[in-house]
Amino acid sequence: MTRKKPSIRTRRAFSLVEMLIALAISSALLVATLFALQTSFFAYQVTADQASTHAVGRLVIHRMMAMIRAGQDFRPFPSDIRERYVASDYLEFYHPDTGQVVTITWDRNSGQLLYSIDGGYNTVLLEGVIARTDENGALVQPFLLEWEPGRRVHRVTIDLMIIPDDSVSTSADGYLDESANGGQSTTQPIRLVASAMPRSAMF
Repeated sequence: MTRKKPSIRTRRAFSLVEMLIALAISSALLVATLFALQTSFFAYQVTADQASTHAVGRLVIHRMMAMIRAGQDFRPFPSDIRERYVASDYLEFYHPDTGQVVTITWDRNSGQLLYSIDGGYNTVLLEGVIARTDENGALVQPFLLEWEPGRRVHRVTIDLMIIPDDSVSTSADGYLDESANGGQSTTQPIRLVASAMPRSAMF
């Protein structure tokens, strides 16, 4: 009686078409994963830019409001005594607590908000301050002084438009501006508006 030899099944490897299909699927998955990671990183960067800029901007606004409340003899004067509102790219006043003349200037070319004492060296208060226009396309100045009869300021309003950047800083608070990305953010600008009344106008 003869035994039947067991049949030997030949194992076939992947064909070239199957390998190409597998590589295409893997490539699609990798591209989708990288796109998701890039989107997540961009969303994180936008949030960090806005949070950092908003915090530093509020700090600068708060300090300026404190100085304005204590200030006297504000400039610039209105060109006509009948005018009540003066919009300007600079603000100057006397600080009685320190006995110094404080000047805050917006440099439109550099986008910097500058601070000086008695006409001395300019210190950068804030960077990334850009121009803003109204509905008619006219430039909106960052400082608005509301005058009362008798050459006395009733209220000062500060209106700033700032480009979000997580490296934005203020040297007045002891920080140095070290740009990590070497450029400006593509997120929407942040608008900060605040107003203060000098103590001299309250009495």
